[in-house]
Amino acid sequence: MATIEEQILQQIKKYDTIIIHRHQRPDPDAFGSQLGLKAILQASFPEKRVYAVGKAVQGLSWMNENETFMDDIPDKAYKNALVIMVDTANAPRIDDQRWPNGLETIKIDHHPNDEPYGDWQWVKPGHSATSTMIYEFYEGLKDQGLVMTDAAARLLYIGIVGDTGRFMYGMDKETFRVVSELFNYKFNYEDVHHSMETITENAAKLSGYVLQNLTILPSGFAYIVLTKSLVQKFNLGESGTAFVVPLPSKIDKVKAWAIFEEQDEGNYRVRLRSRTIVINKIANQFEGGGHPMASGAWAQTAQDVDRLISIVDMALVKKYGVEKATQAITEQTESREN
Repeated sequence: MATIEEQILQQIKKYDTIIIHRHQRPDPDAFGSQLGLKAILQASFPEKRVYAVGKAVQGLSWMNENETFMDDIPDKAYKNALVIMVDTANAPRIDDQRWPNGLETIKIDHHPNDEPYGDWQWVKPGHSATSTMIYEFYEGLKDQGLVMTDAAARLLYIGIVGDTGRFMYGMDKETFRVVSELFNYKFNYEDVHHSMETITENAAKLSGYVLQNLTILPSGFAYIVLTKSLVQKFNLGESGTAFVVPLPSKIDKVKAWAIFEEQDEGNYRVRLRSRTIVINKIANQFEGGGHPMASGAWAQTAQDVDRLISIVDMALVKKYGVEKATQAITEQTESREN
């Protein structure tokens, strides 16, 4: 019986048009797996039309060196097309909601398969990155016509570096093996790391603000609420605030942390991280999910912000037996309201 990877390749070979999607608010792994797969398929099947769609993000535009970053395609392109979604656990998070208009759909992802959408699904929860899976897809089926390129290897490497936090978490022997194989291709990994680590002066100033104003509870939970007006003062353009997410991890007493960012609609995007307790089930309670130690969520109101803080705080209290910091939460709430 054919493996799921072989079945996916069989579908790819059947279609003249292939459209690749990824999730909204993309990170390096979303772009890396999407554009890396596109580069592999274009090199393998030059006669096919292969597109990558979704909103371009200025802060990650450096990832694609030689082409238009995202393809702008008409609705009619989806007629008789195969659509592949990468690195996206939930259908509502897919960027460009035209994806169901394809004739068949495939999901390739490394998050828990809480929503098994698509006609074909290749999901490996706990894998370090979807970009790792894309390399394994090529490696396992290169004798059936798949071709790797230097550009594809660079994109997959970027995706792996991004989703492992520069090789700080989610790592295993397989990840290092894949990275060692990618190093057989010609790309400048030093330039990759320089581009990923460099931030603007205004971003550096916001980083300083976050570290100075971070609330750290006795349990080891750290958090900060970034209001819309505050973020606007730092004039970050479209680069976003993702660069502040790793900052709390540099503090020795911090065991888990959250960055709350107010949105135009008045709700809060939540980036939730941990190095001790599992937090994706907590994120599930707030319209989110993700990896056990790295998840996203949404807090619709300030009360939801406080409730999420309390739940994570109590989880740490339960694990470590420290005193719950109810007073600290109350003081922070009063500060935001004032």
